[in-house]
Amino acid sequence: MPSREANQALSPGVALVLAVLAISWGSIFVRLCHAPPLSIACYRMALAAALLAPFALRRLHFSSIPSNVLGRIVLAGAFLAVHFGAWIWSLDLTSIGSSVVLVSTQPLFSALISGFALEERAPAKFYVGIAVSVAGTLLISRADWGISGKRLMGDALAVVAAAAGAGCFVVGRAVRSRVSFVTYFFLLCATAAIFLAAAALAARQPLTGYPARDYFYLAALAILPTLVGHGCLNWAVRHLRVYLVNLAAFGEPILATVYAWILFGEPITPSLLAGGGMIASGILLSLQPSKSAPLGSH
Repeated sequence: MPSREANQALSPGVALVLAVLAISWGSIFVRLCHAPPLSIACYRMALAAALLAPFALRRLHFSSIPSNVLGRIVLAGAFLAVHFGAWIWSLDLTSIGSSVVLVSTQPLFSALISGFALEERAPAKFYVGIAVSVAGTLLISRADWGISGKRLMGDALAVVAAAAGAGCFVVGRAVRSRVSFVTYFFLLCATAAIFLAAAALAARQPLTGYPARDYFYLAALAILPTLVGHGCLNWAVRHLRVYLVNLAAFGEPILATVYAWILFGEPITPSLLAGGGMIASGILLSLQPSKSAPLGSH
């Protein structure tokens, strides 16, 4: 009988590489688009939901989804709206390098929130890792504060985005076994788009009237980093150990920082290198599994 891996249309390792390559372009497309941040975030989620709709709606029956599951999906969608809204806004205020490195602290927040929610006692190395990562965050933020207070605000928004992304992960994880992945991802994106549309209108950030060039980048943002990137990431994490996916995800801030240096001339400063290295070291220390760690699932 052919093995399960042999029957896979896409190798998990290849999926992981594609995910990192695709996601690393997210901050670049945001910077190239001149629409307001909440509007960009709204379009990213709305277009992704629209592209998923033909596959999700043919199997979606709201009556078959328990109300508590729908409630969790709405809550996860709210967290996702905060995640993308805060992160994309941070790119308006600080450098791409600082933003993508700081938002990469999301695994730490995931571990903290899930540990609190499940009342699991974390090992001592977890708290040591957090301390190292916090020190790296402060190093980057202190350097940005020396440039402008606006950049410090951008750094803070990136950290908020990391925490909100972790909240989305923890809340949504409990319901993914109750609905198919396509259905869950569609409802998640659609819910986040609704919240972001309301936030954009409240902030008086227009949702229409952009040049064709901006709509191109909005579509690229929805297709490449969102559907291809996050889709492949969720595929890979179902077949590879979670720590391997976390390790590969560090490729995103590295690639995005290099792209920003090439395309926009953003400097790669010593404080960014040192702080990013401390954050990566802290996350790896905190999330290092035992040798018998099971395969993870998103």
